[in-house]
Amino acid sequence: MQFRIYSERDVSPFSEKMEKVSCKLSHDIDVIIVGAGFGGLSAAIKLARANKKVIVLERGMPVGSKNLSGGVLWGNDLGEILPNWKEEAPIERFVVKKKLGFLSEGDATILDFYFDDFKEKKTGAIVLRAKFDAWLAEQAKEAGARVEPGINVDKLLVENGQVVGIESNGETLRAPITIIMDGANSRLTLESGFRNHSKMSEAKGNFMLGIKEVLSLDPELINQRFGVSSEHGSAGEYVLGNMPNDVLAGGFIYTNGSSISLGVVIHLTSLSTKDRSYEVYEKFKSHPHVQQLIEGASQLEYGAHLIPEAGIKMMPQISGPGFLVGGDAAGFVFSNGMVIQGMNYAAKSGILAAEAAIAALDKGSFDAKTMGQYDKMIKDSYIYKDLKNFKNVTKMTKNPNLFKIYPEAINNGFKNLIEEDGKPKQKAWKTIMKSFKEKGAGLFTLMRDGRKGMNL
Repeated sequence: MQFRIYSERDVSPFSEKMEKVSCKLSHDIDVIIVGAGFGGLSAAIKLARANKKVIVLERGMPVGSKNLSGGVLWGNDLGEILPNWKEEAPIERFVVKKKLGFLSEGDATILDFYFDDFKEKKTGAIVLRAKFDAWLAEQAKEAGARVEPGINVDKLLVENGQVVGIESNGETLRAPITIIMDGANSRLTLESGFRNHSKMSEAKGNFMLGIKEVLSLDPELINQRFGVSSEHGSAGEYVLGNMPNDVLAGGFIYTNGSSISLGVVIHLTSLSTKDRSYEVYEKFKSHPHVQQLIEGASQLEYGAHLIPEAGIKMMPQISGPGFLVGGDAAGFVFSNGMVIQGMNYAAKSGILAAEAAIAALDKGSFDAKTMGQYDKMIKDSYIYKDLKNFKNVTKMTKNPNLFKIYPEAINNGFKNLIEEDGKPKQKAWKTIMKSFKEKGAGLFTLMRDGRKGMNL
């Protein structure tokens, strides 16, 4: 059993290791990358293949041990640098079934989507980050990059307004370009003044808290309970209407090869001092619908991490003299309730950061204008367009009605349509509307909330 709950300062500086790294590296290193996740490692592969000298510093030991966000890697951005990754990488299953659920106390309405052409397209790969990141790190090494886990970067090294490297426990490492990919709770962007907030506590409304557990379960049971085959899997997101007090939370269930990834994402601003995040997770886990899916499973891993949710509204300064920022550190995460995307954005932003770094190195210029080409690359990419198109998505995803009214109204409405009580049944739409009205959501409330959803 493995427990992985960390804060930003839990990892010791590994000063002896950093000193050895500093001594071994020559002064002509081209790029330092902070963070060995999808973004950092994708950038490293692209840079190394362009014959640039690159080192990736990762505070986790080993690589992947701190990356808990596993789930579905959508799209094929990695194909730009690793054409055969879908055949070679440690993928758990490919998504063919997508679920959207509404849970209330004891009841559940589940929309179950099946897409047969996903089998051929392999558009969504379910992954476990500990395995996948370790594999990706090996690809970076084979390409010629150095990957050094167990090093905690304390701050950026700045001279005359330009980032010229990093500092770790008094040891310095210099390079003309530093790429910051240190995750959602990015101290480097915060403490260097690249964000709008001076303290992470001030940015509370921009984040959700994710709690995830990996549960071991026999593959045949997974196939039977989720209606999938050994290669194919199911990814489900749930609106949780059974949470205590004013807590607003969603749940997720992903089928791995021989395990289940189960968890919740909680809007931080909805948690009071009386609420306990682990109780929110246990409330989801103990729901009868969830219980019948995970019965007999045993815990392998448990952890928590922050998830950016404000998108384009929380983007920090992503480029400047000598530095670039991408992945979660740049707020590149998107969710519209049906799908969560972040790993693909990290990979794509890493590739674009590498392209910008290569151009700057070839030019021999690292000023704001040269590094600012990365901003244009990001704005021309689907990442920025997604974030811009859905910049108001939190008006829906943080709407209390979505959690406190609609799940129970939906469940009661469908239950009344199905249940036989010896009385004449009303028309379907009248039954559903009556259920919503009984929960306090009349026609005008539904119209207002519907308009919010249409104007995302």
